[in-house]
Amino acid sequence: MSPEFAVFIMMNNYFHDVATAMLFATGLIMWLIVRHYNKAGNEDLGHFVLRMHRRMRGVILVSLVWITVSAIPRILTFTRFEWHTAVEKKHIIGLIAKHTVAFIILVSGAMLWIHLNRLIKALPAYKAGRDNTDLF
Repeated sequence: MSPEFAVFIMMNNYFHDVATAMLFATGLIMWLIVRHYNKAGNEDLGHFVLRMHRRMRGVILVSLVWITVSAIPRILTFTRFEWHTAVEKKHIIGLIAKHTVAFIILVSGAMLWIHLNRLIKALPAYKAGRDNTDLF
């Protein structure tokens, strides 16, 4: 494997992990925003919540596309790049743990976003169709 290709794979794997973390992190932030909105009971915050949801959803869609597309080179080079290094350094358990945690974060983030979409659709501002984009 050429040094340039190795750098490409290393960066691909790094950004794949970042996109996975973004799925969960944006879901957690959005959940906190919705939770605050529900506790505050301020109808005007509904506009903000809906706009934040739209923007966060855009980040999520980009993350999901990146996770899907960047998985291809990651899978194709796994045994030559990640597995080989883990075997040489005797870090196999660490590599398995890393991928297990990444999978848990990915599934948790996806489940969180499914739940969030249900919460958003239950908001009074969503039901009223009051999402004015000119406020933000």
